[in-house]
Amino acid sequence: MKNEYELVVDVLEGNQGSFEILLQPYRKGILNMAYRMTGNLEEAKEVCQETLIKIYRHLDKFKKEKSLKNWIYTITMNSTYDYLREKKKYKDLVEKQKSLPVDTGLDPEKKLVNKEIKEKIDTCLQTLSPKEKSVFLLRDGEGFSVKETSKILGCSSMSVRTHLSRARQKIRTQFEKIYPFRYGEVKQ
Repeated sequence: MKNEYELVVDVLEGNQGSFEILLQPYRKGILNMAYRMTGNLEEAKEVCQETLIKIYRHLDKFKKEKSLKNWIYTITMNSTYDYLREKKKYKDLVEKQKSLPVDTGLDPEKKLVNKEIKEKIDTCLQTLSPKEKSVFLLRDGEGFSVKETSKILGCSSMSVRTHLSRARQKIRTQFEKIYPFRYGEVKQ
């Protein structure tokens, strides 16, 4: 099995099959991130397609010493921002936030509860600015470190920490409005 950099070299030498192998671990994450940022599956697919094209076109600019995952997510976020800017959708972004449908194999009652929880989380996410949302989704949703998130978004670690803190506080405030009882108390 070839490592990522060897696959990059193969693609640059014209082996199209290596491009598919190279991106396989990232495809779902790219679509998920685009979907969570746009709130629309069709738009997310467009962003995903544009992202894949940009990755292919600029693969020669990838540096071996860098993280391919971070590089791919940087392109994903930039493609998403470009798409949203083109469509002037920053204002609509908040209203259209939804999560990907997931078939968990749960019974209908548990599916309904999970759907309600997702809707409440989406309601909380609606209070975030695009920058706060992208930081929150990358850091808490995708598990990137502060340093990785700053590289992906092209901002300082301090900026990531600030936006993440604001995002968490807004979500906490919104969540407390939805669930007004205090943490640790049992609702009777």
